[in-house]
Amino acid sequence: MAEQRRTPGAAPGHPWPPNRPGQWPPHKPEYQASRPTPVRPQRRADSSPWHWLLLIPIVVPLLTPLYNRIEPTLLGLPFFYWCQLAFALLASVIIAIVHVATKDK
Repeated sequence: MAEQRRTPGAAPGHPWPPNRPGQWPPHKPEYQASRPTPVRPQRRADSSPWHWLLLIPIVVPLLTPLYNRIEPTLLGLPFFYWCQLAFALLASVIIAIVHVATKDK
């Protein structure tokens, strides 16, 4: 092992200066060649079959022929309006179910 020079204030065992200005070739650390570790593709943290349930609150309100009518009324509200409110409640319930089913344990 080559003798290392130290300057006052440098840590013991630390070569100083690590690369003097004008020194050629620049100081390169010595690395040992090693085999690269194989990388296995990992499953995404957000991929779960439960997430397919989230399509229900998106697709069902887009199917307007299902609820494009006035009758039956509920508390004076036409079916068109109270059905959309029911869709909002359904979306909340489905999101809560998916959250509970997929949260980290």
